[in-house]
Amino acid sequence: MRPKAGDTVLISFCGGWDFASVQGKALITQDGEAIEGDSLDGANVLGVVTFFLNRVADNDLLPVI
Repeated sequence: MRPKAGDTVLISFCGGWDFASVQGKALITQDGEAIEGDSLDGANVLGVVTFFLNRVADNDLLPVI
């Protein structure tokens, strides 16, 4: 499955993994950093995200309010 504009992908970049959105010829990471141009040579797209799973257990010791 090839990523299309607007898809979320898992990338390997600068020694870490991150989720990014495909926007034209750029990748926009979760923190808003744009990876484009020559920087894309250092990014490897590992796959297209199809689902995100959320935990539904009530035993979270540090809930976010």
